[in-house]
Amino acid sequence: MRKIAKQFVIASAISVLMPSCASIVAGGSPRVTIDGDTREPVTIITEMQTYPNVTLPYTVQVNRHHIDGQRIQVQSEKTAYRDVVLEKKVNAWTFGNILIGGLLGWSIDLITNCVAKPSKPNYYIEKRGE
Repeated sequence: MRKIAKQFVIASAISVLMPSCASIVAGGSPRVTIDGDTREPVTIITEMQTYPNVTLPYTVQVNRHHIDGQRIQVQSEKTAYRDVVLEKKVNAWTFGNILIGGLLGWSIDLITNCVAKPSKPNYYIEKRGE
């Protein structure tokens, strides 16, 4: 009886951990790089964190659960910049997960929002009025 219980626990663990390919590969908060034509230090504000006095290019973390329409503000003492507005696209790992993990794996990816990622890894800031 113990052998059957042990096998059940192992099979359950594998079925929970293996199917969520996109969550495993792309888990955590996505990162994007902000770049621009400026040498002065800027402050970058995302939904997750504020990055004060950084020089560009700089990589920041964004909120995985609100990618589409999420704004990243860039500020400096001398220049006003337009907000960076993120758009999302489908994470390619999601399709592999549907094939390998089935409904359970896809459900895990939906819950963790690993089915989406920022449409671009790099964003270039523009001065307001340009």
